[in-house]
Amino acid sequence: MESVRVVRIARRRVDKSSPGASPLQAFSSADFRCQACLLAYLAAGRSATFDCARRGLAIGLVLLSVIIAPLCVSCTAAKGFGPGSVTEASGGDQGTITIEWSNTHQTIDGFGAATAGVNPRLSPKLMDFFYTDKGIHLSLIRVEIWPSFADCEASLERGECVASSGATISKNDLANAQAAVARGGLVWGAEWSPPGSMKSNGRLAGGPFIGNPANLANLASLQTSFVTLLAKTFGIALYALSPQNEPDVSVEYASCTWTPQQLHDYVPYLAQALSSAGYGSVKLMIAEEGIWGNSYSTTAMNDPAVASKIGVLAAHQYKGVPATALSWNNFTTQHVWETEVSDFGAYDGSITSGLAYARMIHGALTAANVNAWHYWSLSGILFQDNEGLTDSFGHPAKRAYTLGNFSKFVRPGWTRVEVTHNTGLLVSAYKGPVTGAAIVVVNSGPAVADEQFNVGAAMGASVVPWVTSHKLNLQAQAPVSVSSDSFAYTIPANSVVTFVSGR
Repeated sequence: MESVRVVRIARRRVDKSSPGASPLQAFSSADFRCQACLLAYLAAGRSATFDCARRGLAIGLVLLSVIIAPLCVSCTAAKGFGPGSVTEASGGDQGTITIEWSNTHQTIDGFGAATAGVNPRLSPKLMDFFYTDKGIHLSLIRVEIWPSFADCEASLERGECVASSGATISKNDLANAQAAVARGGLVWGAEWSPPGSMKSNGRLAGGPFIGNPANLANLASLQTSFVTLLAKTFGIALYALSPQNEPDVSVEYASCTWTPQQLHDYVPYLAQALSSAGYGSVKLMIAEEGIWGNSYSTTAMNDPAVASKIGVLAAHQYKGVPATALSWNNFTTQHVWETEVSDFGAYDGSITSGLAYARMIHGALTAANVNAWHYWSLSGILFQDNEGLTDSFGHPAKRAYTLGNFSKFVRPGWTRVEVTHNTGLLVSAYKGPVTGAAIVVVNSGPAVADEQFNVGAAMGASVVPWVTSHKLNLQAQAPVSVSSDSFAYTIPANSVVTFVSGR
């Protein structure tokens, strides 16, 4: 049955760049524009945003994607561009980087990835890598909410789902979530589709939600049953709940389109159901649209009574759209999360991919002020592309380590602080709630960069550089002394370096 399993996985992850686009339309409308896209962006003096890097493997087009993927990879690699390109740092410069510890920005909730029905039960060694200080120390894991046991088994395989009279979870997701919790991680859930009976097409795949009062009330009860299942049967306290993954996308896997008004109308139902069941602390998340933006959450946030019930405002970052600062009315205590991104190009576990995602994380944290950032899939064991943080054998890709340059050291509860400099590097800095500090530097350029860091007394008498590069995988280097409130360091070419103190 393994071949059936792989086909079903492939069907679940097709192109999401435009709602309702067929795989053939996706390829014909964008994938062959790669070279022109690169030239246009080079002429404009900015990094490329590549439609070609975001195309999925579709049934019947797998062979075609194998032919196309190398073109896209060579295109994005030409100048170090790719997903999340913000600017290409120029190595070789010498400047001063000043950390303004008293000038604070957002609080960090953490970093994570999904198990979400597309991961096998991961080994203890791999979960140690993902969720402990032995590896990249993620803090969040995203699981998939299935509306029923029957829907889950029809989409996966017989025996792969937890028996339940209400909403449920796959056994692999449950095992991975339990392993993450045992290592200090937090679990949150997202539903890909309501039951077919609540949709105009009557199916779990595709189609719009029918948002009448009966469906709103029944769906709220159903999704609350998922929280109850995890809490009472397995002792897992769900941290947040997203009622609909990508409400802007209708494709041939579990998916469903909602209108912004329907999301607005649903929030009070779900908030009330959670509260009545004793789960009022679960953060309600909307809207996880496929491309970075807030068009699906604005209507809800325009209503102060609804906005007050929302805990997390979320979006994905596909199609290479940079994460920029978003604004809402009635924005008070809500946090902003980036909750999914990857690319479907031919597998690239190199530093090129690692730097692309490091740039993306930096941009999301410093430009969009996100509180949390997620990759799509924890592992790539069931894939042959870049959907996971590992290859198909479970070996971590460089993008896992460059993510670790952030996640291992910038822990939940830490705060981003202001950085001033005129170098070509991407630099961000963070401090702990009581002690601890970290500076993350991304050098996408081909030359080393000799820099001086003015850090005051916040980092103590020395800092430890942790380097990810072509040769190194998040490896600690010799401590560097801080003298007269500053230190100097040569940032290697094509690398991410995190300077750490207080650990």
